[in-house]
Amino acid sequence: MDDIHKYGISVIQTLQGHFKNESSHMTLISHLSDPKNAFLIYFPVAFCLHQSVGKRVLLVAAVAEWLNAVFKWILHGERPYWWVYESGVYESPPTLDQFDITCETGPGSPSGHCMVTSSVIYILVSDFIFYMLFLKLIHFSVVLRCILWIVYGLVLVLVCLSRCFIAAHFPHQVIAGVIVGVVIGYIMNRISTTELQLKHYLVLSLLMLLGGWGTFSIIQNLGLDPFWSITKAKRRCLNPDWIHLDSSLFFSIIRDATSLIGLGLGITFAKKSNSASLGVQAIQLATSLTLALGSEWIELPKDPVMLFYGLSSVKIICIFFVIVSIIPRIFMNNNKKIK
Repeated sequence: MDDIHKYGISVIQTLQGHFKNESSHMTLISHLSDPKNAFLIYFPVAFCLHQSVGKRVLLVAAVAEWLNAVFKWILHGERPYWWVYESGVYESPPTLDQFDITCETGPGSPSGHCMVTSSVIYILVSDFIFYMLFLKLIHFSVVLRCILWIVYGLVLVLVCLSRCFIAAHFPHQVIAGVIVGVVIGYIMNRISTTELQLKHYLVLSLLMLLGGWGTFSIIQNLGLDPFWSITKAKRRCLNPDWIHLDSSLFFSIIRDATSLIGLGLGITFAKKSNSASLGVQAIQLATSLTLALGSEWIELPKDPVMLFYGLSSVKIICIFFVIVSIIPRIFMNNNKKIK
């Protein structure tokens, strides 16, 4: 693996030299492809426009991120920004630029940004094409389908380049993330979410928590340190303020499980309604996005860690419950008054 990593470092140095003046754009792409945006942006937008697609987006995001966390624990992947110093293969370690989003605390393989983004956008593109064809709004569909899939591919290339540019991933890690993400999207797109109820989401959430805890326990029993990557991140990150707990694998698993619980509860208590007008949909969408993105500004105590995870779980469940059940109910009532 050292040869693969050394080649990856040379690629990263080339990217950082070539795109040095585009660092703001590269970091922006990484920000936009953050897995949490699948929960905070893609899901609210998709759910407000088409509830079935929205549910599938959240389900795919949760499954992809959970699998990514498990893969990372098992594969024990390094990250470039610490590997150049920790590996011992260099007499004089090369200098890699770090950014405020470089110092993620989880293992590096496969890339979560690439894996979640590729799976979620696959759902959005394929479902968009399906419904446009179903509604017979596209007459020359082959050309548009080609354009959409080409754009999809270009987006993934940009995400891969940005993740390598900021020294958060090696090239082989982003490629693996894209491949696995596309496979997940392809498989999950064939699963109907129409009949899924609260019990299904609760069971899946429980399996995610047990699976995550089981993987963690196995690693511990094998005498390995599950927190090895956090230790290296703290030791090699240039700025301690760039290290965030919400990039840990535990937080990812908790977000995946609790978001599905919130979705299941929301679906259970939601009222069936007819299609709202475009104006009402737009306001509902804006309200949902404001709630989801605004929740990021809620500061939770980081210590003790279990309190942080507990409060985060409650926050996530409440957010998704409100988006799925409360907000649609409010605007459904307002829509009736307007009529």
